[in-house]
Amino acid sequence: MQAGNSSAADPTTDATTTDGRRLVVLGLGRAGIEQAMAAARLPGCTLAGLVDARPGRRDFARGTGFTAPIAPTLDALLVRATADAVLVCAAPAERVAAIEGVLARGLPALSVGAPAPDGAGAKRIEQALAGGGRLFCGVPALFHPLFRRAMGLLQANAIGRPERVRASAFVSRVFAAGAPPRRGDVLDFALADLLWLLDALLGPTRAVRASVHRLFGERLDEVHAMLELREGIDVAVDGSWSVPGYPRTALVVEAEGERGTLIASDDALETNLTIPPAGFPAGETRRVLADEPDPLPFDAGDATPVVLAFRRALDGEADAALDPARALRVVRVVEALRRSAAGEGVTGERVEVEP
Repeated sequence: MQAGNSSAADPTTDATTTDGRRLVVLGLGRAGIEQAMAAARLPGCTLAGLVDARPGRRDFARGTGFTAPIAPTLDALLVRATADAVLVCAAPAERVAAIEGVLARGLPALSVGAPAPDGAGAKRIEQALAGGGRLFCGVPALFHPLFRRAMGLLQANAIGRPERVRASAFVSRVFAAGAPPRRGDVLDFALADLLWLLDALLGPTRAVRASVHRLFGERLDEVHAMLELREGIDVAVDGSWSVPGYPRTALVVEAEGERGTLIASDDALETNLTIPPAGFPAGETRRVLADEPDPLPFDAGDATPVVLAFRRALDGEADAALDPARALRVVRVVEALRRSAAGEGVTGERVEVEP
């Protein structure tokens, strides 16, 4: 069976004879296995190889059925396989160095999620890109058809200038001190994707002010923030990974302007417009995913749409959703939120986001 073909029943099967972009996956944690499956089953892609320094991860990948070459380092793999690009799935603390290594070898790289854990890492990425490297970054939310429809409406000035904007991100990840993932907090597991989406919908953030709650230990479990956007718009944001009933991250953006209102979520896009723009009627309208003319199969957290957009970008079909500048802005917004979140339940100081 050949990946990248219509025979996608076994996504772990390698496709060394299939034409298409030859993609290597660097890092074989959960995200790496997910993206390897995407690379193996998408049209126009070939899973060229897998890389991880940990023997247990390599053994696990072999055990799941991947037959592509597997090596402990990228250099060792490139001796055995030819690659057109690399999907960088290294852990956050290792991702900057991994991206630097890929770009230094002249290969394009994709990071699904933040390419760096902090502002210092973002500066290193910028220095690597200054040498002419090609980096693409994105999150699945940017490819959700309803959020994309919302972007088009806002770009068409459907509601006029947004005057009041609220946004939220909720997911059920922690209910006791010993329950959360080993690393990260609510900013990493819930709010970051919302910040990507707000940047795409309304533009970059200029400054933040945040208050937080630590419910189950030292890490941040809930955050309430006010974002000041460069366009002069304020956005009230709430995020929690401690609310029951959200097995997947639920993102919601509500915007009100002089021409109407817009509520965009994973479930529906609701508008109430006084003027019919961009093919939407005036008055109240509600659309769900099935209403879209060509709905992309989508599951929150599934990197397949991002990998597909990356393959298309390699073929010359640029997509603004993969803009690395946005990814680095989000890294700095998260860092600014951490600096502003001074104490338990206390509204922190206003912190400007580094340019």
